[in-house]
Amino acid sequence: MKARNGEPTLREMMSTCRNYLDEVTRRSKCAITFEKERTIIHASDKDKIYIPTFTGQSMHDDNSFVRLIMGPYGSGKSTWCVNEIVRRTASMPRWYKGRRRARCAIVRNTSGELQSTTLQTWLQWFGDLGDCKRRQKPLLTYEYTFNDGHGVIELELIFIALDREEDLRKIKSLEVTFAYINELSEVPQGALAHFKGRVNHRYPSRAFCADPYWSGIIADTNPPDVDHWIYKDFELKALDSYRIFKQPPGLLKDEDGKWYQNPKCDNYDNLADDYYTKLAEGQTEDFVKVYCLGEYGSVGFGKKVYPEYNDDIHSISRIVAIQGLPIHLGWDFGLTPACIVCQISPRGQLRILKEYTAEDMGIRTFAKNIVIPSLERDFPYNKIGISRADPSGTAGDDIMEELSCIGELNSLGIDTAPARTNDLEPRIGAVRYFLNTMIDGQPAFQISREGAPILRRGFTKDYCFKRISVSGEERYREIPHKNMSSHPHDGVQYITMEFAADRILSEKAPVAKVDMFNPTFRWQN
Repeated sequence: MKARNGEPTLREMMSTCRNYLDEVTRRSKCAITFEKERTIIHASDKDKIYIPTFTGQSMHDDNSFVRLIMGPYGSGKSTWCVNEIVRRTASMPRWYKGRRRARCAIVRNTSGELQSTTLQTWLQWFGDLGDCKRRQKPLLTYEYTFNDGHGVIELELIFIALDREEDLRKIKSLEVTFAYINELSEVPQGALAHFKGRVNHRYPSRAFCADPYWSGIIADTNPPDVDHWIYKDFELKALDSYRIFKQPPGLLKDEDGKWYQNPKCDNYDNLADDYYTKLAEGQTEDFVKVYCLGEYGSVGFGKKVYPEYNDDIHSISRIVAIQGLPIHLGWDFGLTPACIVCQISPRGQLRILKEYTAEDMGIRTFAKNIVIPSLERDFPYNKIGISRADPSGTAGDDIMEELSCIGELNSLGIDTAPARTNDLEPRIGAVRYFLNTMIDGQPAFQISREGAPILRRGFTKDYCFKRISVSGEERYREIPHKNMSSHPHDGVQYITMEFAADRILSEKAPVAKVDMFNPTFRWQN
């Protein structure tokens, strides 16, 4: 019998219900299938298939306590991480009521990015994995119960954002099987340190599960710069329990020096044929290096204070002080004091030799316990020449009220005077003068990468004008953003003004007019 008005017949409705019940039954018996070279997630609409790349498979097979995958944009880093969580959960022993069970913390630097990117990646792959219960408080938690054809599995996910420094306290009371830190380079180093104590067979403990299982930390990131703690811990120190996996570059160069997409890059089959070439179009070398090639580098997201700075030209690995010539000091005060040590070469080149910085320290303690002993050790054959400091240092010190900051330096034997001005324009202009000047084919400004890494990082990305959140044309603040790089930059500006001011004035002085009168050509007048 046909239904009226185009409505489904009773037979059609019964068939739809049977298909639905069959699908529910099938997924309750097997919501996910793990094969040697792929994972099949039996979703409600259609199956999702995950096939790891060569890099991804190498990481799946590795059991290091801390594993980090690093690569360019679009390389499938987060996809590997969320699949690793499920694979490791399925490999747990049957310790909880005859079931396999694990608890995982998923971390991002801000709640906004946790919700908009990290959580969405998880839901895209495993949003309808078995049965799910969701809790919002005290922390966003998803509890999954599913079957892989070999029994019931339980997975508890705790999503954590680290917006503020005090958010690290959220980690200290956790007991988890493993943790996934999304975009590790944007997370405080302390987060990784604390998580190392919250995993490592804390859940389940050996009292509840004597069988062996993997417990540790996985993380992903785009490459940071070489001054970042990730580079130091994973590359320089190369800690035994740490392992980094680097993905292939997204771009290669042909014989003519033009970029083309690397056919062997990770996630190649799921990217547009021109994904990386379009991404690199119109971008800086540093941007291409980090986000297209997956190499260590510096990319800032503000407007650089010194666009004239070229790291390949203005920095070298190490600068040795010229014996016999004086060293000059530039000071910034406050509770994050900084001191810059430089020299002027016989040809007039400004050479940045060293930086000294500290946190939560008054100027007297900083100068007495850090700067003076370090100068004696690092520059035994050089006397102190000119010492210039923040002009506001003529007021009382934040910690020691008896003397001004400049007074404290003078009392310690460092003859220091206020810089010429605290106005930002002449301070920045003094540094730009040296950056834009060449002497005998060499830059008039040169910085030691080894001696002044924070100052150098400021030149490459951190010392910048932050963008103002307004619609339409890009607008930036008029004062550079305050951070750890801004303090040594203030110091270098104060001392640089001492050498640039007279040179700038002499170059701008009017040139004496030469009288070229010649009686023979008097008629021309």
